[in-house]
Amino acid sequence: MNKKLTLLAAAALSCIGAAQAQTQTPAPLPSSITIYGALDAGVLDMSTSTASPVYTPTTTDAGQARTFKDGGIGGSNIGVKGERDMGNGNKAFFQLQGNLKLNDGATGVANSAGTTTNFNQMAFVGLSGKAGELKLGRQVAPMYYAMASTDARGGRYFGSTLTTLVGMNSATRAWNGAGGAIFGNVYNDNSATYTAPKFGNTTVSVQHVFGNVNGDNGAGTQDSLTAVYANGGLRLSGVYYNGKGNGSTPLATTTSANNNRLTSMGALYTTGSWTMSAALFDGKIPSGAQVPASGGIVAGSTHMTATALGLAYKLNPEITISGGYYSLTDKTNDGNKANQTAVSVDYTMFKDTIVYLQAASTSNTGSNMNLSPIFGTPVAAGKDNHATMLGMRYTF
Repeated sequence: MNKKLTLLAAAALSCIGAAQAQTQTPAPLPSSITIYGALDAGVLDMSTSTASPVYTPTTTDAGQARTFKDGGIGGSNIGVKGERDMGNGNKAFFQLQGNLKLNDGATGVANSAGTTTNFNQMAFVGLSGKAGELKLGRQVAPMYYAMASTDARGGRYFGSTLTTLVGMNSATRAWNGAGGAIFGNVYNDNSATYTAPKFGNTTVSVQHVFGNVNGDNGAGTQDSLTAVYANGGLRLSGVYYNGKGNGSTPLATTTSANNNRLTSMGALYTTGSWTMSAALFDGKIPSGAQVPASGGIVAGSTHMTATALGLAYKLNPEITISGGYYSLTDKTNDGNKANQTAVSVDYTMFKDTIVYLQAASTSNTGSNMNLSPIFGTPVAAGKDNHATMLGMRYTF
C-alpha cells in the first residue's frame, strides 16, 4: 500500500513541478470549458421482474413488466469538463458528471455511500504531463475501462461484460446495487488514479480507493492494477482488483478483512467489418466471509467465475449488429449458474443520434442467481427471463 501511495505522490509532485515551472511564462495560456451529455431512453419489456429496487437476490417474481427505461446503451447524463494548458504538454483539468433521468427529469443517483448526489458519476480534478496522469475524486474505475475495451459490445447497459460483473456481485448476496461491490465498482468515491505514460502499445493504471474509516486505514479500501495493450486491430486487457471489508453485513466496511478480489483477462480483435472478443473473470472472497442461507435462498457465493464472448458486424457506416454470450458459475453452491445471450441492432441516423433495438434471453438456475438483461433493473432469482428494448440515444 505504501509503495502505491508513494508512486501516486511522486507522480503528483512531478506534475505539480512542471506546472509551477510554467507560471513563469508571461503570456496567458489557453483554457477550455465544455458542457456535454447523453440522453438515452426507450421501452423495455421483460418476462419476469422484481418489485425490489436493489440487487439482493429474491425469488419473488413480480411478473411481466413493460416499462419506460432510462439507459439502454448507457445511462443518460450531463456534465461539464475543463482544462488549463500549462505548456510543454502539461495541463490541469476537471470533470463533473451526473445522471439525468429522462423518465421523470430527476438528477443524480446514489454514490458509493448510498447518498444521492448530483455529480454521482464523476467529480474529480487532475494533472497530466510527461510523468503521466493523476486524477483525484469520484471517477470511473480503470477496471471498467479495461473490461469495456475488450468487449465487442463496449460494456453497454444491455447484455455485456457490465451485466456479467453485476451478476457476479449480486450472487454474493453482499451487495445491494450501490457502492462497495465485492468484485469491484464501476464508479469509486475517495479515489486516486495514476496512469503511467504509454509504454510501447501498453497503458497501465493503478487506483487506490480510501476507506475513510477512523482507526483503521485499511478498512473499506480498494486497489486495482489494469493494463491495456492496443496495436492495430488487437486489444488485450488485464485486471487485478483487491478490496478490504467492502460489501454489506457480514462483510462490513468497518473491518480490514480481505473480502474482495477479482482478476480478469480479455482480448478483442477487429478485422474489416468484424469485431470479436472474449474475456474470463474470477472473483473470490479470500477471507471466506459469507452471507448465510436464509428465506429459502442459498448462502452467498464466495467464488464466482464468468466467461464473456462478443461479436459485432458493421453492415455499413450507419448500421452495426452485435451480440454476446455470457455465462456465470457459482463455485460455492453446486448447480447454481446463469447464462445470457444478447443481440442488438444500432442505427446511427445522424452523427449524434442512434436508434437501437436489442433483445436478450437469460437463464438463471439457483436461488442466488439473478443475472439481469440490463443494468439498473433487477430480476427475480432462479427464473428465466426474456427481454427486448427499443430506444434512442442522443449525445451532445
